[in-house]
Amino acid sequence: MTAENEAAEKPRITFGKFDNVDLRVARVVAAPRADGTRHPCRVLTLDLGPLGRRTSVGQYALVDEAELQGRNVVACVNLGSREMGPYRSDALVLGVAHPDSPPGQAQALPLQASEMASPGDKIF
Repeated sequence: MTAENEAAEKPRITFGKFDNVDLRVARVVAAPRADGTRHPCRVLTLDLGPLGRRTSVGQYALVDEAELQGRNVVACVNLGSREMGPYRSDALVLGVAHPDSPPGQAQALPLQASEMASPGDKIF
């Protein structure tokens, strides 16, 4: 992606549409490397408190598992499931581009929520 594309603002949406996005605090329970995906990924097991556990498969391979475990991250929980190689991803952990991401990959750093937040807390 070029710097020009990264700087371009997406079309505006209504607050009502944004309000339909269910963002929650999720605590990472485990984050092993995934096998059989197109790009290096991790399979994140997320604790969402009263919403239970979900799986998120994402390009967080450049972040050590030990650094991810126990962290509160920001997850979208109402996008439905998506097949990622042999895995099913039930939540999307939001992230930003990792500065060391190889060309052609979208390796990321997860957005984090405060340690004072509890799994399942709504993000607004």
